[in-house]
Amino acid sequence: MDLSVEKYRDDFEIVRLTAEQLIKDFQIFGITIHFSGDPLRAYQELLEQITPVFRELYKNQPATFQGLLYRIDINEKRYRQLSTEDNFISRLAEEVIQREFQKVLLRKYFSKGDKNG
Repeated sequence: MDLSVEKYRDDFEIVRLTAEQLIKDFQIFGITIHFSGDPLRAYQELLEQITPVFRELYKNQPATFQGLLYRIDINEKRYRQLSTEDNFISRLAEEVIQREFQKVLLRKYFSKGDKNG
């Protein structure tokens, strides 16, 4: 199963579901994320919102920061790799969008499997 963003970038349903998943996971922590519905700007739009949120949480609310990463299910090994990079928070935000996207694709893939099997 190909979980690359590029393959599904033009699939509005996947884009919309990814945005909804991101919004839901952030909302649990009282953080509001908005999605205009524009599939062509979705990635950049979401990235521009969550990057400063992560920067703020990392500096001032480490428990919330860790809780959010746990909720989104960021791999600990991957987190450690990213934490050594100069643009750590920006790369982490990209990783979060990728992980939310993967969750949507996996859910969709297995829900189809349940109906057919």
